[in-house]
Amino acid sequence: TLLVTEGASQFLVMNDVADPDTFYFHEEYNDLAAFEAHGETAHYQPWKEFTQSSPFKAPIQVNTFVAEGETSPVTREERMGLTADFDVKEKYCVWVNLFPADSVISDFSTCIASNKLGTDTSEPLALQYTWGVTSKDASKYSFFEVYEGEEGFKQHQGAPHFAKWEEFAGKEGVFQNEPEVHFARVI
Repeated sequence: TLLVTEGASQFLVMNDVADPDTFYFHEEYNDLAAFEAHGETAHYQPWKEFTQSSPFKAPIQVNTFVAEGETSPVTREERMGLTADFDVKEKYCVWVNLFPADSVISDFSTCIASNKLGTDTSEPLALQYTWGVTSKDASKYSFFEVYEGEEGFKQHQGAPHFAKWEEFAGKEGVFQNEPEVHFARVI
């Protein structure tokens, strides 16, 4: 994908920490047109045929969102560099879906932007913090984070900006549904 799909900037395959039979893909494209073009490439067709044979225990879930809060466009080289050494250094990933109440969207966005800024600028083991509202459900916000090992995530949890997030998230009525949280490792 990264070698032949114009506009593709990241493609990760991960294995769930708790369930070794569950896998995740995280893909990033410059825009929707690049994502859709990927589905038409020759190298994608065997995967498409395979998935149409219903080989999985549960249906594939596709979650698309436009990343918010990036201070500058992220290049393919930057994204590829994040995980180039995954076979030497463990990449611990967190995938979260949150459902904030409509009444707190502004405060939620401000708090998340602060958390992202703190993560990006003060955590040496934090490699990626990407978030945005999903394309199919405006009440669902998706987050994808990558850390240098589980220790990197633990350091994130101890950071002052994360404490502010926890304080906000712990308030009554902030969320309309329970969060969906998944932990995985790049394979």
